[in-house]
Amino acid sequence: MTIVAMTTIDSEKAAKELARSLVEKRLAACVSIAPNIESLYWWNGATESAKERLLIVKTTAEKIPAIEEFFKEAHPYETPEMIFIECGTSAKYGAWIKDSLGC
Repeated sequence: MTIVAMTTIDSEKAAKELARSLVEKRLAACVSIAPNIESLYWWNGATESAKERLLIVKTTAEKIPAIEEFFKEAHPYETPEMIFIECGTSAKYGAWIKDSLGC
């Protein structure tokens, strides 16, 4: 099954580095970077706001444990966002994701 994983990060440089590493390590077939989002969130007893980039990671369920480990090591946030959404795709796109990841 195809998985869309999402995380946010604070800089364009860091977003590109994480995206490139995910693809090169074959943890993601593709990572899209949505620039200039604003996140509002609860942190340490207060509402915070941050300008961030959203990484949209296309992968498979088998890669989730490795992505979690990768984010623990490579993501600069103390508690990085890790959201995994199971979704359907066209047969051709789903096959491309699996092929790209060696599945």
